[in-house]
Amino acid sequence: MNKFKYFPSFSVAGFGDALRQNYKFDDGFSCRFYSDDFPEKYRHIEFLISAGHFIKNNPYLYDEHGFTDKNLIMGDSGGYQICSGATKWKPELTQQSFDWLERNSDVAMNLDIPPRLKYEGKFRECLDISKENFKYFADHQSGNTDYLNVIQGGDEFEFQKWYDEVKQFPFQGWAIGGSGFSYYKFLSGLMVLLNGKEHHNSNVKYFHILGSSRITYFMLLIQLQKSFNDIGLDIVVTTDSSSPDRAVVFGTYYSGYSMKRGTWEGIGFPNEANHPDIIDEFLKLENPTFPIINEFDVELAKHVNFHSINKKKAYSTGMRLHNFEFFKDVIGKIESIIYGHDFILEQTVSSDIYKMLHSVDEMVKSDNPKRVFEKYKQLYTKMSNTKKEIQVKEHSFF
Repeated sequence: MNKFKYFPSFSVAGFGDALRQNYKFDDGFSCRFYSDDFPEKYRHIEFLISAGHFIKNNPYLYDEHGFTDKNLIMGDSGGYQICSGATKWKPELTQQSFDWLERNSDVAMNLDIPPRLKYEGKFRECLDISKENFKYFADHQSGNTDYLNVIQGGDEFEFQKWYDEVKQFPFQGWAIGGSGFSYYKFLSGLMVLLNGKEHHNSNVKYFHILGSSRITYFMLLIQLQKSFNDIGLDIVVTTDSSSPDRAVVFGTYYSGYSMKRGTWEGIGFPNEANHPDIIDEFLKLENPTFPIINEFDVELAKHVNFHSINKKKAYSTGMRLHNFEFFKDVIGKIESIIYGHDFILEQTVSSDIYKMLHSVDEMVKSDNPKRVFEKYKQLYTKMSNTKKEIQVKEHSFF
């Protein structure tokens, strides 16, 4: 039975720097949670790295992080950095991205251009460039890296159009982009793939949703994994996010969550940007420690010495490790609910989330996933605060 996999995206910013430098606390305890140096009970071997951040200056990021053959590394191709304007698109990026991913990843996204941000309203242009990139990846793939075909869209019609034009490429899985803040968009993309019978394609190993951190998304993806398992499909459902790391920038220390509301809860700790004076006072306490929220915090308290020479580094790295382990704990609890009895699930989540979870199961097991999608479409749009009625006539792809 396959299990849902979460890929932390911590290769940049605070956590990324600590991981590359192999930062260790005073007693030698390493922050590299994916390495043999980390306690096996809490070790997490999956990790996502992005060509978009490192393609020029870090040709072998795999080695810089200290990854080994025990790790499963997912590579992001850098499409988001292009659509955000951080990286200027130029044709030579296709080969550069491909070569970087071949060197640094076991599983990787194709280089797509998301039709958002800088490319908002340029759906056709993004699709055309992406198709050319996908063809290059398809023609040059060596077999050392499993590549995921990527679909983008703002609704079911755009996802369908994108899928129809890229489905011929022989890749090893699918990724759904642009849907991290909309259940309607995610389920539109999922419906298109299921309706195209991609889950029955023997070449497909992965279904990935790009950049998801919501508790309800974890529920939907774990339900998707369970439904695939129920019908005997050998597909792994995956997602990635940087939230446990990014939260520390705002001083957030995860302390709780609600499955019913689908929300995270946190304690607002002083951070270096806004409260350096409070941090200094906090660190002067006789025995300053983090609150013990989960089991890992007991282990962390053995190693984090806030009176060390590099005390602020210890402070922020400790928070990041706590947040990450808290994320993993929540995923584990969600799995126990999704794989448990339906009587318990119905009481744990809201009525709308309960219906949405069952709709995923229905779509996977239906001969006509599109019909199931239409049955629940009003629920999806309500849950996503989609105001306007979506019409086919609104779309012009040429």
